[in-house]
This record gives sequence, structure tokens and C-alpha cells, in this order.
Amino acid sequence: MKTPTMRSALVLSALALASTLALGCDKKEKQRDSEAEGASDAGTSKASKVAADEPDLAKAMGSVAAARSSASANSAGGPPPTGIFGPGEADKAAPKGAPAALTLGSDGAEPRVLLGPTPKPGLKRAGTIELATQSDPQQGAIPIQFAVTLEALKPKAEGDAKPKEGEPAAPTPVVVKVTSAKINAPGVPADLANAIGKLKGSKVEYQVSADGSASNLHSEIPKGIDAGFKDSVQALSDLLLNVALPFPNKPVGVGGYWMVTSRDVILGLDVVTYRLVKVEKIEGNQVGLSVSTKRYAASPAFELEGLPPDAPRTMGEFRSMGEGKISVASGEAVPSEGQLQSLVGATLGSLDAKQRMGVQIQTQASFKLGAP
Repeated sequence: MKTPTMRSALVLSALALASTLALGCDKKEKQRDSEAEGASDAGTSKASKVAADEPDLAKAMGSVAAARSSASANSAGGPPPTGIFGPGEADKAAPKGAPAALTLGSDGAEPRVLLGPTPKPGLKRAGTIELATQSDPQQGAIPIQFAVTLEALKPKAEGDAKPKEGEPAAPTPVVVKVTSAKINAPGVPADLANAIGKLKGSKVEYQVSADGSASNLHSEIPKGIDAGFKDSVQALSDLLLNVALPFPNKPVGVGGYWMVTSRDVILGLDVVTYRLVKVEKIEGNQVGLSVSTKRYAASPAFELEGLPPDAPRTMGEFRSMGEGKISVASGEAVPSEGQLQSLVGATLGSLDAKQRMGVQIQTQASFKLGAP
């Protein structure tokens, strides 16, 4: 395993591709032809790739009126084919600061169970989260294993003021602390192992609304840690965002599905997220869910720390997709285990530019959370 200096994963990808920029155009065209399903290409037909590749996701997205309001959307009513919303269009799909919107497509077959509720203050969980991120196909992914604790806290306003009748309850603060971190692979150099170990003490904080959706995520790493390690904690934040799922307020059974539309920040980028959640199985009190995710950039701005000075700061194309399996017990607020994988990619530079730069990150993640 090669041992990069753990600079930003995005920067590593940009630098690797920048060094072969002369070959970038031809290489990029070949890569796009063989890329994972769902990738957008402005030069292809305007017919919806979502509808062709994931009809269930396309159907669910079609039920969200905001997704059809984009003037730049394709004729099938889906998001923009370049993966980037036009000026002001992202606010129509999911306004900044607004809670996640849940649209129930089907409640599924009998028997049905009620999922949730939101985490209650005092809830504690402990477990492990493993992340493996790859930004350069010439280098292997670095699997980092975090031992974590999750705790739901009392809202700050609790006891001072209670919500009036009809008003939503105050969101519940949740803090996830890293109690240890290590590279889960043999032959790790001591200096790299020590650097990863210093991520102990990092934490991610967010708020959970009454419907179970997460918002206001922010992360902290201990002082003195190289800025390049922020990506690992940021990836942890992104995983937690996907695990904090809103649930319908009515029972659902196998075959049931719902769409969650939200405005998020991933890797420092402002995005609109669509998540299709489906009930795959119910065994006892355990419910197996599948989660398909697509994200679209709210603007072409691409300003990330560490990019080369001559790198473009705007995107011509953006693509982000993910899929995963999650297990949650009925009546429980936090899923117990799951596996997720995701891809985030961007083409820097305008679509008509002679030279463009590609950035891509693939992430594999798994988690298991039990009693403290």
C-alpha cells in the first residue's frame, strides 16, 4: 500500500490528474463511457438517465413537485443533466435551512411496522465505523476504523420554553465522538499510524428533527492535526448524514418506499440530495432498508482548500450517487448496522474548455452501533 502524505483526498485526485492533463480529455471520454450508472453527460441525449437506470428512483423524484420546477431540467422532469442547478433553481427544490421533505410513495404490504421515533435525550450508543476512501485509481483505498460513541443531548431551550400546541418540538442535539482511530490494514508505517491515531477526540455534532432528519452538521478535529486529515472526519460526517434517516409517520411494510429531499453540504459543496428509502425485509423487529442517493450541485462553484493555484474554480459537470443497506429495529431511533458506498465526481472547467480537470472520490463505509 502506498502511503500518501494524507493531504486532502480531493487535492490528491486533482494533482494526480493535473500531472497528466495533456491526456485528460481523451482519458476522460473513455472513463465516462464506462462509468457507473447514473453519471451525467451533457453531450448525450436529454432523456433522463435517472429514468433509464433507476425507474423507482425516477418515479419517486417525479412525485416531488420541486424537482420538476427547474427550468433547466430535462424533458422527463428530472434534475439538470449536467448535475448542476441553474441560478436559484436549487432553492426551489430544497431551500437552504428548510427541514428535509419526506414524500411517501407506498406504505408496502402487511405486516407493517412503525419506524422511529427521533432520538430522545439520554440515548447512548457505542460502536465502530469503517471508511475506505479512494481518490486515485493508482493508489489503494485507506481503510480507517473509528471507534465512536453517539449520545443524544437535551435541547438547550428545554425547561425554559415549551413549544406551543401545533409547533414542532425543538430538535435534539446529537454528538458523535471518536474514541480511537486506526488504519485497518497490515504493514502501516508507524508515522502514518500515529497520525491517524491523533484523530482520537474528533467529534461530529448535528441536530435531529422530530421526523428523524439531520441538519446543521459540523465537525471538529483536535488542534495540531494536519488539515489533510479533515477529509476523514468529513467522510464520517457524510456517513452520519445518511444514517440519520427521516421515517414516515405511519407504519410501513415490505415494498414500501419514500423519498427524502434535503439541502446538504458534502465535502464543502452545497448540494440538493434525493434519497429513495425502500423496505426490503422485516424479520422480527428488525427492518432491512435500502437507500439510493443522488445529489445535485446547487451552483458550479468549486472552492476547496488545497487546490492547485491554476485549477479551475468552477464545475462544468457534477455527479454524486450512492447506495446502501441499513438495518434498524422497529421503535429504535438509531440504525444498528449498515454498509454504504458512494461516488462523488466533478469536471472542473467549462464544458467547452479545451482542457478540463477531473476529480473523483469513491467511498466504502460500514458501521455497527450497539448498546454503550
